[in-house]
Amino acid sequence: MKSKPSQIPPLWLAIDIGNTNIHIGVFEEDILHATYLVRGGNPADFVKFLDANVFAKVHATIISSVNPQVESYVTESIQKHLSIKSLSIGKDIPVYLPILTDNPEKVGIDRLVNALAAFERVKGWTLVIDSGTAITIDVVNEQGAFLGGIIAPGVGMASKALNHYTALLPEISISKPGNVLGKNTQDAINSGIYWGTVGLVSKLVNMLCAELGSQPEIVATGGNAGMLALEIPQISAVFPYLTLDGIKIAYMTSLL
Repeated sequence: MKSKPSQIPPLWLAIDIGNTNIHIGVFEEDILHATYLVRGGNPADFVKFLDANVFAKVHATIISSVNPQVESYVTESIQKHLSIKSLSIGKDIPVYLPILTDNPEKVGIDRLVNALAAFERVKGWTLVIDSGTAITIDVVNEQGAFLGGIIAPGVGMASKALNHYTALLPEISISKPGNVLGKNTQDAINSGIYWGTVGLVSKLVNMLCAELGSQPEIVATGGNAGMLALEIPQISAVFPYLTLDGIKIAYMTSLL
């Protein structure tokens, strides 16, 4: 942003409600002061977070959510604990981003705020990889328009699916394998998911670039962004708080 809106509160919360976790950013005006993570997206743990932190001076809470049930609980908790009516990106605050897809109203808010924040940094053709519960690869053109993207299962989801849909395969945590060839069930699953995810994302990035006829800047965010950046040299930067940054940009733009 080139200028800071004068109406922005001195202290406010950006809350990213994902499919698995809740990420919270504490902003002092337009500066991200601190971040918190509520693992598992457990609403009760979010209440514990509010109880454990003194936010008496918080003037606003801005929510980006892809989980309506958790969002409802979080909104009610904020109203009860902080006496603040939360504002939601996409409902109360628009995302000022042209959306050139078949059904713009159905594009996930997390994808849009990520695209908004990524384009603000790149100012040109951009691929945004978000590797979390799901893996999304989204395209923003040189005018800052959201063109669409790709959605695939994330690392954790793949492990859960193998466990859930088979009789004997365990659910495991995924890390970089020492060898491609697995000598036991756990190592075989780990190799398949780790290298399979890397191969999937790498192939899709190359196909998108070929289809677009350009070489966009490629950035990544999400819990497994570091893993992908380690293996895919086309990824130029990892932004851990891209979604929180996108919430900030959407909120500040709405105040202008």
